[in-house]
Amino acid sequence: MARENYTAAAIMVRHPISKDLAVYSCSHVTTGYYDEKTGVFTDNHQNQYCSISDSKMIESAEPYGFNYRILVDELPKTIGKGISLEKAITRYEQICKENVILVGQTADKVPFSTTVNIPQLLSELESAEDNLQSKSTTTELFALENPTARRKFSRKEIENITKKLVSGEYSLDELKRISDEIQEEFSDVEALVDSIRVEFLAHDQDTETLNPLTASMIESLREPAPKPNYVFDPTKVKLTKPDRINIEEVFREVTKTLVAQDDAARRVIVEIARKEMDARKKQTGILLTGDTGVGKTLLMELIAKNIGRPFKKIDATQLTIPGYVGKNIEEELWDLYEKCNRDKKKAESAVIFIDEIDKKGSKEKSDVSGQGVLNVLLPFIEGSVYEASASAKTSDKKVKIDTSNMIVIFGGAFTDVYKNLLEKNGVGFTSEVSSTPRQREAKVEDFVKYAMMPEEFMGRLTVIRLNSLTVDDIKRVLNESDGSAINVQKEIFAKLGVRLTIAPGFIDTIAEEAVKRKTGARGLNSIVDDATWQAFDEIYSHPGEYEEVEINEETLENPTQYKKVRRPNIGIN
Repeated sequence: MARENYTAAAIMVRHPISKDLAVYSCSHVTTGYYDEKTGVFTDNHQNQYCSISDSKMIESAEPYGFNYRILVDELPKTIGKGISLEKAITRYEQICKENVILVGQTADKVPFSTTVNIPQLLSELESAEDNLQSKSTTTELFALENPTARRKFSRKEIENITKKLVSGEYSLDELKRISDEIQEEFSDVEALVDSIRVEFLAHDQDTETLNPLTASMIESLREPAPKPNYVFDPTKVKLTKPDRINIEEVFREVTKTLVAQDDAARRVIVEIARKEMDARKKQTGILLTGDTGVGKTLLMELIAKNIGRPFKKIDATQLTIPGYVGKNIEEELWDLYEKCNRDKKKAESAVIFIDEIDKKGSKEKSDVSGQGVLNVLLPFIEGSVYEASASAKTSDKKVKIDTSNMIVIFGGAFTDVYKNLLEKNGVGFTSEVSSTPRQREAKVEDFVKYAMMPEEFMGRLTVIRLNSLTVDDIKRVLNESDGSAINVQKEIFAKLGVRLTIAPGFIDTIAEEAVKRKTGARGLNSIVDDATWQAFDEIYSHPGEYEEVEINEETLENPTQYKKVRRPNIGIN
């Protein structure tokens, strides 16, 4: 398409209230092309969106639409001269997220919309109350129940008007009267009119962009005057709090259990420590990638334990957007709140690990359990306040949970990404080609291309890959990890006064089988449990009779094939 149609637009998420009423909030701002004939916005990933003001969208179940369309070439000029496009989009997105828009139709089937700028509304409600209370004469205003009645106007009434406007309770005539009365009676608080605007949409009206941003709102985003170059002055440095993360100590404790992942473990700990130093870093997340069974979940459990934060694992395959079958993020946050014994402050400091995120990649913008979930998680990463509840549909118990101070980690194997990054060494017939393909580092565009992850989502994550486990690595896991299946069994047998001896062949066979099955360290516990259950049965049933049990590779095939040594005072078997 022509460059003149290259557009930035806010992708809006629909929150249905009823068949004829929905609230839209901004998920993110992205770029693409706008077709003036069809009124459709197509982003760079070929996802297509209709305007939320399109009359067909009112009764539609379509979860996404667009709004706040602006030409890309005009965006830096609007936000601030000399600013980069990337920064302009970020600033534009900030202000779009401050607005929520209610779109619906009256009982007479006339479409309407209401825009509420949340920060501005809260500020102006305070200002309106102060101004009204300072007047020497009584200010009389309209009553919705009886238009001819006049009485004092209070903050509570302003709040009630706002709530009723947003809930869409009024007919077309009532809405028009409200708009006229507000403008007539509130000339001294015009900002209130600007923050609660009612706009009527004719069925045949071309309203491709609904409720454009006001000049004052845009002005607040303009690039501030340049600051002088920073000069380091050691006398003005403020030391960080003494309770900051001890990277060395946490790393040492984590690697007692998690073996063969030293580089990845240290990098994650460092990134978390860096987030604790600056609030801006908390608005990003971390993505752990790597084969099944390499220890992604275990790594985060250990880190959370050693930095003193609650840990919550969420299975991304169970997540969906609000209003659809499945579990939404508000319900998961309620589970966390319950896990923290309803300690809100503790819950808001948790380490959140959202696993299997690679299963959410999708090219379809209407995929409510795929790309829809990823869009919902964008504000979760950056920090937002959610109304957590046990059930979004039936529970009336809610608590506001702020994710701003949470450590958000995602996990996924992303097999399709990494298998496409293999590069053979050497070119041509005469070159020597290594038997082991080399694999380059994955970039954002690789996740977009091969895993169908949205660029806006991947751009907010630091990618850290855990090593694939070799046979020798799994041997180390079994022999060295203080939480390995072998060490756990040795401790259990020791409680019965019996020494458990493991033949080298037993560990070799397990490690080779795990690599062959591509299960990594996952499943090692069940293999060892299966091999030792017969021996445990006999030892447990004859307390004090044996001093040693030895298992070997034959025990893997047949759990009855183990050696046992009786105590000297009992006799030898």
